[in-house]
Amino acid sequence: MKKQKIKELFWGIALLGAAIFLIMNQLNLFSFRLNFWTIFWTIVFGACLIEGLANRSIGGTIFSIAFLLIVYAQPLKITKIVPWTVLLAACLITGGLHMIFYKGTHNTHVYINGHKVDGNWSKLGPEKSFHADHVFGSSSKNVDEEDIVVNQKLSDVSRYVRSQSLRSVTINSLMGDAKVYLDAAKAASDTVIVDINSSMSDVSLYIPLSWQVDDQMSSTFGDVEINGTSNGGGPTLVLTGSSKFGDIKINYV
Repeated sequence: MKKQKIKELFWGIALLGAAIFLIMNQLNLFSFRLNFWTIFWTIVFGACLIEGLANRSIGGTIFSIAFLLIVYAQPLKITKIVPWTVLLAACLITGGLHMIFYKGTHNTHVYINGHKVDGNWSKLGPEKSFHADHVFGSSSKNVDEEDIVVNQKLSDVSRYVRSQSLRSVTINSLMGDAKVYLDAAKAASDTVIVDINSSMSDVSLYIPLSWQVDDQMSSTFGDVEINGTSNGGGPTLVLTGSSKFGDIKINYV
């Protein structure tokens, strides 16, 4: 079963559970009584917590717990620290855990020669046709390669892709803003794969008017926004990966 179908099934069951829980609560079948919005947000953030744990997402898990604490602030007697202290603490905990466990790298999907590779891109080894000059470091501004990785953490970066045979772009962004300009690039084939792994970040892509967009991303507390309309005739940008607590913007230029 495809991941998107599993996700839809999961949220469908969660909504049905919310409806049953609401009816039983209104019929006083529980020893306690909750209002509608408490039930609603419990289901939403509880489902997000389960999804975060299943995907081993630090940000998704921590922020789901934080929002549940806000929902139950009165019973827990923590009204003095909600919402901003709890949310700030969630940001700090998420950032700290990322630094401790990720050690400056990303365990994610990387596309090499048009093929997806699972694992840490920095440990792929010299036998792969994926060299250091394919990777944007902190001082990189332009690149002209076929398969590209953009890494950003706790900063704002702008990167300009000049490749005339572009096959894939991997963007790893943590707590910052990343802008990637593809308007001067040309695709090597009918598709260009852009895999985004974003947490608490906003990622903006700038693409030619002739390109089309196939959105296959998974977003948690964020949106994928397409600004402009393709005039057709160009390759398809296949957007994959996940975004948590941030927005992805596709801008036609």
